[in-house]
Amino acid sequence: MEFLPRTRPDNLESKKGTGGEEITISANFFSLVAKPNWRLLQYRVDMVPEIDDTRIRKGLLYVHKAALPSFIFDGTGLFTDTRLNPEDKPLVLNSKRESDGEIVVITIRLVEEIHPTDYHYTRFFNIVLRKVMEKMKMKLVGRNYYDPEAKVDLKAFKLELWPGYETSIRQHENEVLLCCEVSHKILRTDTVLEQMQDVYKRDRANFRSGCEKILLGCIVMTRYNNRTYRIDDIAWDKHPTESFESSKGTPMTYIQYYEGKYNRTIRDAQQPLLVSMPTLREKRAGVSGPVLLVPELCFMTGLSDEQRANFNLMKAMGDYTRQDPAKRTQTLKGFSKRIKENPEIQQELKEWNLRFAEDLVQFRARILAPETILGAGSSKFSYSHDNADWGGAFRNWKQWSVVNCSKWAVVFAQKDAEVTQQFVNSMLKVGPSLGMVIGKPKTFELTDNRPATYIQTLDRVIDMKPAIVMVVIPNNKGDHYAVVKKKCCIDKPIPSQVMTATVLNKPKGLMSVATKVALQMNCKLGGEPWAVKIPLKNTMVIGYDTYHDSLHKDKSVGAVVASVNSTFTKFISMADFHSNQSEMTDRMCPAIGKALRRYNSLNGCLPERVIMYRDGVGDGQIPYVVEHELAAIEKCFEEAGMGDSVKFTYIIVSKRINTRFFRMNGKPSNPPSGTVVDDVVTLPERYDFFLVSQSVRQGTVNPTSYNVIKDTSGLRPHHLQGLTYKLCHLYYNWPGTVRVPQVCQLAHKLALLVGDSLHKMPAEGHLDDLLYYL
Repeated sequence: MEFLPRTRPDNLESKKGTGGEEITISANFFSLVAKPNWRLLQYRVDMVPEIDDTRIRKGLLYVHKAALPSFIFDGTGLFTDTRLNPEDKPLVLNSKRESDGEIVVITIRLVEEIHPTDYHYTRFFNIVLRKVMEKMKMKLVGRNYYDPEAKVDLKAFKLELWPGYETSIRQHENEVLLCCEVSHKILRTDTVLEQMQDVYKRDRANFRSGCEKILLGCIVMTRYNNRTYRIDDIAWDKHPTESFESSKGTPMTYIQYYEGKYNRTIRDAQQPLLVSMPTLREKRAGVSGPVLLVPELCFMTGLSDEQRANFNLMKAMGDYTRQDPAKRTQTLKGFSKRIKENPEIQQELKEWNLRFAEDLVQFRARILAPETILGAGSSKFSYSHDNADWGGAFRNWKQWSVVNCSKWAVVFAQKDAEVTQQFVNSMLKVGPSLGMVIGKPKTFELTDNRPATYIQTLDRVIDMKPAIVMVVIPNNKGDHYAVVKKKCCIDKPIPSQVMTATVLNKPKGLMSVATKVALQMNCKLGGEPWAVKIPLKNTMVIGYDTYHDSLHKDKSVGAVVASVNSTFTKFISMADFHSNQSEMTDRMCPAIGKALRRYNSLNGCLPERVIMYRDGVGDGQIPYVVEHELAAIEKCFEEAGMGDSVKFTYIIVSKRINTRFFRMNGKPSNPPSGTVVDDVVTLPERYDFFLVSQSVRQGTVNPTSYNVIKDTSGLRPHHLQGLTYKLCHLYYNWPGTVRVPQVCQLAHKLALLVGDSLHKMPAEGHLDDLLYYL
């Protein structure tokens, strides 16, 4: 069984790109150094009479531990780096069973030498790594290890930060590498019961639905065993006084259980219990029923939306969590020092003939040349490697294409009349510098700011058929945004621009906000603010992303955004709901079919080449994507009349990765925008590369991982890397490079709008060729 499927195309000679400027960088990886000719051997262990209980099997074998070399035994397979018998004959041992004194005959046979890309190889090293972490006195929380001894108390915000490491170890291109990312577990010092009491105080009438809204889907931690659970339901009819059958078969209440086992006293006997369903991994391990938890003993993890909006809290946290490259490399070296100076760890590694390198791995990478940002006529802009931003170009910029905005409307509440008027004046001023004709809008002042008043006025305004409607809402806390978007995307489709009075009330930077809004409105009307040079012809790029619906927990939104012109600046966008992977595939294909038809009607031909960037795929879903999704998309090409001739590239985009890069010249710093890594820390079974596309001003930059799992395009690796980087320049909400190709970012933005605010499909055929969701 392989750990991950081999997705590297068989005809690929090399995944290394060429060109660009070479630089030396290091990454957050340490080499695992083994003695020469080190190998991992797998043996099969059989017992006569047959014994099913893994614990007993382990006990019977571990009796012989002193006579055997270091080994790991999982109940059936034994793994070691030393041959048990010179001629590889079976090894026979005898053990006495404690329960009845019967002799059990143990036969150990060599199965095979394990290959570096095999699942067991990675699993073996991760078991060794787990022992190392435990010997460092780290605590396992979820899947990662943290150091409660070094916790940071943010008492003013009822938070604790536990520093720790997210680690993984596996075979990379040439050697086994340990990836170590500095991590912080955010633990709230408030319990779930306190959260529920707050809801009760705020809104007694809707207590149950209020609790479900803030708790379902949250991850909580029980400090008595440092385990994390996801809240899937609330059992309102069950309480800590309920009895259940203990392991001894006697009835016991939850109050007695926690008192006896963990020395915890439950004070509120009437609180309902939380329900956590077993994960897939737990189901495989034999856990069947739900786990019932006591709110009083559960602590919230992560941050609430309210906490995220608290500037002082985020700043206080950022001082600890947002480490710059110099501080991060220092912390990582501290990790390797702890390993080196711990005699127990050194003994453990010595038994396996292994050791970890003390320094971070270093290698060569390439920086792609900066792109020239193109406008209409002679408008163009060049940026520097270290700051991929062209916001300064818009003081005098002729946009690539413009849709004039002469007939538009503005809706606002009476108390925001003055700031709205100032903002409209700023919009009229910035128009000419962006090559746009912006006419004076028709204004509609509301007597109050209730959502219903906005809706009634919008109904009237939209019937007057303006090109776009701007709506000023009080803030982003209430239902205003959702009701306005539902009206303008579903009931009466029209491009809309929602502004919050909070933003308009800021004394500084109104012209800069007006510039961004004018560019956004041009996009929503079908304009293109800028472009970059695209060498490929007859090509379509597609982005796909998913987002969980915040109202219907069992549903997710999938969004497809596809380019329909040669500069990749005009698109067709569609979203749909699904409840599982196969349903998602069934919904994705008609959308791709529709995009191909639109491309054909606009260009008079179907694309010769399709490049799809697929976001939102975890490692565990790759086999499904390879076996089902790819086949369904290729069938879709066939039905569109493209046959086998289409050149198709399918790339999985991953942002949530632990890999970090540091530029090593003098003090460690962030690698510049355009840095490509396609060797050393990539994986041998994949056609993959990392790209740092964005510039950051604080902290350590996050690279994005690209895994090409299908490629019949005939493009060389540096062509795909270069095209990917170009696409990171074309997201019109930001005058700079972004972390993913713009089609992925657009798909994310659309899925977010539908899943967070609309909860219904946008009206079909009205706005799908406009970027109405920017």
